[in-house]
Amino acid sequence: MKLLKYGAIVLYALVMTACASDDSNNSYENNITIEASAYEMNAAVVETSFNSVYLNLTNITEAQIEDSFSGTTINNVDLFTAQINDSDFTPNSTYDFDEILSLEFVVNGSIIDGENEDGFVQCYKNGNNTGLEITEGSLTIIDYDVDGIQLSFAFTRADGIEITGVYDGSYIYINEFYLD
Repeated sequence: MKLLKYGAIVLYALVMTACASDDSNNSYENNITIEASAYEMNAAVVETSFNSVYLNLTNITEAQIEDSFSGTTINNVDLFTAQINDSDFTPNSTYDFDEILSLEFVVNGSIIDGENEDGFVQCYKNGNNTGLEITEGSLTIIDYDVDGIQLSFAFTRADGIEITGVYDGSYIYINEFYLD
């Protein structure tokens, strides 16, 4: 009987410790972090154009992105966008602040008729609130091929707040040269 009680206690302890840390961990593998807030990024879009490459990271899925192209409205969208002065990304490359033509991170917005609407701006390269403007930083493409993209970035706003991000996963590729 003592052995049965001891076994039940050990089993209970194992079950409780196995579940404890999973519930309290708020960090995400693919995310953007501003102070204590981490915003999960589930999908990426890379769009190439003549002398620019556009990067979009978002909390919605690739399927929702595809739906938004056909006019589906999607709410509660977190969207990071950057326009880089290059024709496409190159693996093992760092794009300094001067090579980033535009940058913006908006949370809790909507995609309506394929366009990002509303939301709360967390940072941008140029805007009306100088405290939210990015003053320095860079974006590094660690790996980039047809199967996926791995990147990291770190920027500092004028008010001293740091914005960091990582993404490692698949992406939707749009080449503006070949659109009908």
